[in-house]
Amino acid sequence: MCPLTEDGSIAAILPRRTRVVVAAQPDRHRHALRQLRHYLPHRELQVVEPAERATVMSTQPAEPTDLLVLLADSGQGVPPEMASSDEINTLGEDAFLLRTSHLHGRPALLAAGGGIPGLIHAVNELGTRHLVAGDDGLQLPVLDLRQSPALPYRLLWSWDHSTNLYLEQVGLQEIGALNYYSKPSGGFLEDYQRLIDFMSLHRIGGVTIYGFLRDNHGGIEAAQELCRYANERGVRVLPGVGINAYGGIYWEGDHRYNLTNWLRQHPELRAIFDKPVAFHIPDFPRLWFPETHYTDAACPSRPENARYHEEAIQWLAETFEIGGINFETGDYGVCNCADCASRRSDDDTWSHRDMALLYPRLFAAARRGRDHLWLVSEAYWDNILNLDALASLADLPEDAIYQFCINRSYWPQVKEHLTREHVSRLPRPTNVVRTHMGTQWNHERYELVARRFADMMQLLHTTGMQGATIFAEVSAFSTVNEINYLAFARFGYDADLTWERFVADDLGPLLGGAEAAERYLALLDVPDEAQALGRAAADARDIAGAQAGETYRRWVWLQNRLYQKLAMSSRQA
Repeated sequence: MCPLTEDGSIAAILPRRTRVVVAAQPDRHRHALRQLRHYLPHRELQVVEPAERATVMSTQPAEPTDLLVLLADSGQGVPPEMASSDEINTLGEDAFLLRTSHLHGRPALLAAGGGIPGLIHAVNELGTRHLVAGDDGLQLPVLDLRQSPALPYRLLWSWDHSTNLYLEQVGLQEIGALNYYSKPSGGFLEDYQRLIDFMSLHRIGGVTIYGFLRDNHGGIEAAQELCRYANERGVRVLPGVGINAYGGIYWEGDHRYNLTNWLRQHPELRAIFDKPVAFHIPDFPRLWFPETHYTDAACPSRPENARYHEEAIQWLAETFEIGGINFETGDYGVCNCADCASRRSDDDTWSHRDMALLYPRLFAAARRGRDHLWLVSEAYWDNILNLDALASLADLPEDAIYQFCINRSYWPQVKEHLTREHVSRLPRPTNVVRTHMGTQWNHERYELVARRFADMMQLLHTTGMQGATIFAEVSAFSTVNEINYLAFARFGYDADLTWERFVADDLGPLLGGAEAAERYLALLDVPDEAQALGRAAADARDIAGAQAGETYRRWVWLQNRLYQKLAMSSRQA
């Protein structure tokens, strides 16, 4: 047993081969236990069930115990010496409490979350920020830490075909919205399990997946396996579904809830378009879609289509352990039949009125299938400041999350004009932002946008928004994207974080210290001009020589990126 030191700074010292007793639910807390073992290598962990906890915590063990650890979530009772019931019961789903104490003369640690995500965050906080390796073993400091997220909804967005986390496979794509899946059939799980591992470690709550269901990457079975994997790690999976568009609920395959199959059986239910299928955002040229089954669309005014989607949504929620659904009505055209035209006349590529017609019954169907879902409704582009354009959202249910997309060219207006008073006047109470910044759609798939993400998350918190969504289709092996993701995650969770502390405390350990991190960011941002790129590459090479391991790898990545830009800028006219 290792008592507190005289100055009270160390709760326990854990040499190798010490004994740690962990009170936990082995199945429910599987990933938290996995992470705890990772952070306590070469130590003996004995896991006891909740029924045994009281006995273990209140009596002297037969064998010496160096540390007692209690893992708890969802309002489980804990010894009053560790925390009051109010402290535990008021934790949000991904909020957590870390506290050291003593129970019957032995050092004890409580790691508690409002739900499984919070518990996992607590264990990762312990392992990545507080356990310190010393000459005599791991040092556990005295802790009394409670953290809650600044923004409760921190989401990633993706298409299956262009989410490239497993880089050792063919068929990688980097752009598109209605693409064939060209990777091997196992690529879906290879990509998304890696993404979920990153999200779980860095407190990102959920991922939207368009192409969630395709026959050629595993269909129902692969999607079910991904949901199980994500739930164990405290991450929500939100299938992206098209209502009367985007393939419906089952994006591609021989299935009843694939929209193309439905419309082949009922061609009279198709939407009528009066112009070629295309979509356009301000920072990207107009993108024309080929006339394939990927652009099939159904008429929202036909009751048969409404009943079909209602049934499909309930099936989706019942069949998969999803954490939510991301709803869209398509952004490449609206039906112009007589019934639709009489309901609206000012829409071009999407329609809030179509959403108001269908979403109340679809949200109800989702909730019949599964409780506690995050139902995210896309409110489309560059319109959050225009209350008149958003008025029809008032006809939609209040208990959903409304997501406003902003492009790089629109961001300066949002930064200047989004206020708490404006947010209070939005038609629905729960609102988040989704941004194309940092993606191919704004010509920034491999560009540094971390400071913009930091500013965005802080603005959303201070104005009363509830969250944000960014794209996460590029592997964090790409260091610039890793930095972007970390800025999104850290500023979305910590309301008091400053840019200087983020660079020092979050990037510094990855890049060789605070000064090295500052230099790395500067080199990422040099002008695309031959002399500047050449000097930057030489600087990166010199700094890399003093690094090792993953830090060295990140500096090598920077050299490669700079030399690539240099090569692309040196073409002779």
